Amino acid sequence: MAEKNSLEQLSIDELLALLAAHPDDENALREEILARTTSLIDETIEESFSSSGFPRDELFRAGYLGLLNATYNVELSHQQQFYNYAKNLIKGEIRSHIRGKVKRAEFPNWMKGLNRHIEEAQLRLLEELKRLPTLAELSDAVNLTEEGIAEILKAREALNYVSIDERQRKNDPLPMVDPAKIRNKRPEPFPIQYRIRIATALEKLDDLQQYLFRNLFSSEKGKHNGR
Repeated sequence: MAEKNSLEQLSIDELLALLAAHPDDENALREEILARTTSLIDETIEESFSSSGFPRDELFRAGYLGLLNATYNVELSHQQQFYNYAKNLIKGEIRSHIRGKVKRAEFPNWMKGLNRHIEEAQLRLLEELKRLPTLAELSDAVNLTEEGIAEILKAREALNYVSIDERQRKNDPLPMVDPAKIRNKRPEPFPIQYRIRIATALEKLDDLQQYLFRNLFSSEKGKHNGR
């Protein structure tokens, strides 16, 4: 196997070929590939995330995870050129980091549950009908009025979308959902509006429980410190 000085003379493609041929020396080869391709992180930040509003060093750390992933999972590139493969993974990690950091529009858990219920029904109907269901067919399947489904769908974009650009994030969707419009299409023993009221009350109790738990020990600590 070649020494480090000789590795520096090789191209990335040659290093990748050596990696496949000499798995016992993979650490040295992967370290060389990492060192040679770290500039892809800055390049990706400049191309796609310069207006994200996040510090460059923070984005760099997230992007480095993507580059590590590419370097240690070369076999998953599906014959894609390594630079393109690595940049795609770098972008993915940086996007995930930004979307994880940005506070999204908050909707109650019952709304998220209904959203999942609609998605599951849509998939089931797609398999049965061999086509996308109409709103009326979806309404029948989940036993909610079409108006009720429309209210739930308002939240979908806000639940699943965060702009990468800082200025665009100020205009990210924040729809107002009217729970009173979410009703059953057909009568049932436990109507959806009653379930929503109970779920809302339980979520408020949970919020209170979390608040009390967080402040219980801090209050005790304050008492002891005040002695």
